[in-house]
Amino acid sequence: NKTQIHQDQPRRQRRMGRERLAGYLLFKLLLVSSVIQPDTLDLLILSSWYTLLSFLRSLGSMAGSSINTAVQSGRSPQAGALRLLLVVLLCDFSAACVCLVLFRSAGWSMLVLLTCDCVLMGVDGTTHAARYAGAWLEEGYRVRLAGLEERQVELLHVVRRSERGVRSDGIGDDDESGSNHDDGGRNVGREPQASVGGSDEGPDRMNEEIQQLDREMEEFEATHSRRMAMLDSIVFALELFALVLTACHFGHIWVLHGASFGLVDAILALHINSTVSTIFRTVSWRM
Repeated sequence: NKTQIHQDQPRRQRRMGRERLAGYLLFKLLLVSSVIQPDTLDLLILSSWYTLLSFLRSLGSMAGSSINTAVQSGRSPQAGALRLLLVVLLCDFSAACVCLVLFRSAGWSMLVLLTCDCVLMGVDGTTHAARYAGAWLEEGYRVRLAGLEERQVELLHVVRRSERGVRSDGIGDDDESGSNHDDGGRNVGREPQASVGGSDEGPDRMNEEIQQLDREMEEFEATHSRRMAMLDSIVFALELFALVLTACHFGHIWVLHGASFGLVDAILALHINSTVSTIFRTVSWRM
């Protein structure tokens, strides 16, 4: 049963990806065609444009899903997900530049309408890249912290062995000095040996190194916490910017379409309401 589930999961994911691609394509064509009322050639151009964007969006969603799954499970993301994400971002930037060059005569309002999805895709890709950087920093933090802790444990073992050796040497010296006295208390043996003045120099130096490792770990943890907090703030800002831009995009379409209280108006109102609710939930969760 488990094997069957694992075999069906990629098939289910591909089916969901195709459904999302088709839904995004139909949704965009419905909204944009209601605004500009294209002829056959314009509709073909728009279909090709949004098909390309939906394909790039699907690839970016695949890479982002792989990164988020690895982050949530505590594993380091695969390098292939980052490479795919960088390719998607490069293609997205190139598509936006081509759109600006080809449709510059249509006016700024139309350019903003067509390139807004490119900007949203770039923001989403940057968000996934920031999460990948956070996972990479977390993995490096765990590896370095484990090395410092291992070095500290080794030094502690060495110090403890040295202390046990010093105590055993002291007991042996006491026994030897006792055996060198006769029953009358007279010393008949050898003279006691002088203690070596630098016998405690090794453990003291190791204790200083242990304290230095403690300070180094504290500084490293503080630096890592600051970096992760900064990345978390960047991810939050990018997500919030994407939501605000999405709401503005739907509002822009509504302004271009005009209020007619039809099907398109209802769809736009629902999406704007959902986006604004998501913005408030995100901000309240952050607060």
